[in-house]
Amino acid sequence: MRGEKRWAALALSCVLLAGCAKWDGSQTAAGTSASSAPSGPNVQVDWSVLTEETPLPAVGERWYTDYTPELIPSADYGPLLPFKGAVGMTLAWWEEEPAYTSPSWFYGLMTLDGTLVMDPVCTSISRLGYTAAAPATREQITRLLPVYAMSRGDPELGDPSDGELMALAAEDGSWWTGFRFWGAVAYPDGIAAGDKDGLTLLDAQTGAQTDYYTWSQLGISDGASLPWFTGDATSCVQWTGKNLFLGCFGENYDTAVFLKPGTGKVTTCSAEDWYRQWEQRYQQYAAWVPHSNGDGTVTLTLGSQSRTITSPLPQDEYPSVVGGDRVYFSLWNQESTTFAVTDLEGKVLIPVQTGELTILNGSPESELLLFALGQEDGWRILDRDGKELYTLPGGNDSWCYLNGTLIEVVQEDCASYYSAQTGDCVRRTYAGLPG
Repeated sequence: MRGEKRWAALALSCVLLAGCAKWDGSQTAAGTSASSAPSGPNVQVDWSVLTEETPLPAVGERWYTDYTPELIPSADYGPLLPFKGAVGMTLAWWEEEPAYTSPSWFYGLMTLDGTLVMDPVCTSISRLGYTAAAPATREQITRLLPVYAMSRGDPELGDPSDGELMALAAEDGSWWTGFRFWGAVAYPDGIAAGDKDGLTLLDAQTGAQTDYYTWSQLGISDGASLPWFTGDATSCVQWTGKNLFLGCFGENYDTAVFLKPGTGKVTTCSAEDWYRQWEQRYQQYAAWVPHSNGDGTVTLTLGSQSRTITSPLPQDEYPSVVGGDRVYFSLWNQESTTFAVTDLEGKVLIPVQTGELTILNGSPESELLLFALGQEDGWRILDRDGKELYTLPGGNDSWCYLNGTLIEVVQEDCASYYSAQTGDCVRRTYAGLPG
């Protein structure tokens, strides 16, 4: 669940860079615009904020020659991934200084080979999913749907709490709704998306509307009062495992309202009962629990499973299990971080060493797990067994993430995307701001 929703309507300006063709040294800085999202065709590269080092070339092609601020549905793209493609300044109302602005990345969509299909106009793009328990272990997992939720600033039409308007799209770009919703939540094979007038239910595979309810039909007098992603997990619209929880309403917010998709049946219970159910549901989820035995070993338990292994870092009493079967040990002090990685049998895969290790986890439906060791000359990428694969440019002034099957390396003014399998760059965009 997201933290309390503070993001307000965005007043976005100075959107400068979305380098989409390889740099030949002749490009000049682009002009600026003041709007709720980037606009205009293929904004060029502003090199003025780069260091004196020779920059890496921009990489990546376009599917469409013309500027494409909305997704054009097609069955030809294959799986799409979000990418960082432009930077703008956001104006935030919650800061004490009314004129406070901060740089923010904007996101577009690209194919797995780095071809741009939608220009970066979104403040966020994420896969929709819901929480469930793994049948065998009861471990908490996220089941993702093949659907992207894509947000764009629109103070006039967006959610009154943050001024954002949401579009939904198939992961492969075969359908899309346009920017028309205030919020959305996933449930098995479906999405519930709300706006000021009512709640629309969509098929997650086709995007087809399966049901529609006005808020009054659901017993809710004002759609703006719906707690779309307010940050309070017990009040947030969510899938409960059987029904959609829509929020707590009434004069004292003491009545919880639920909708059963497919039937349209609306039920209620006291808010107190809902909070109790919510706590019980999350207490049922299991996770690997570490226990230090005080003799240099640690015992890891998940339900009926138990492993006792020799710890390469006995000082770390709370190692974590990542990727299902890898144990990550770390020890931090003000001077440095020490880490190591073993398997569940205690075999050391990455020996004890000093540095910053980043865990690159795949999506829940993927077994992809990589480790990134940040160094001055770049990111050393290791596979799940600790074998070094390649080194990517970046170094200490960058951040490393896993984006589907691509590794994303982000610097202050540059976002690069590399094949996790080969280390080849498929897309690189420069985006900078004056001074």
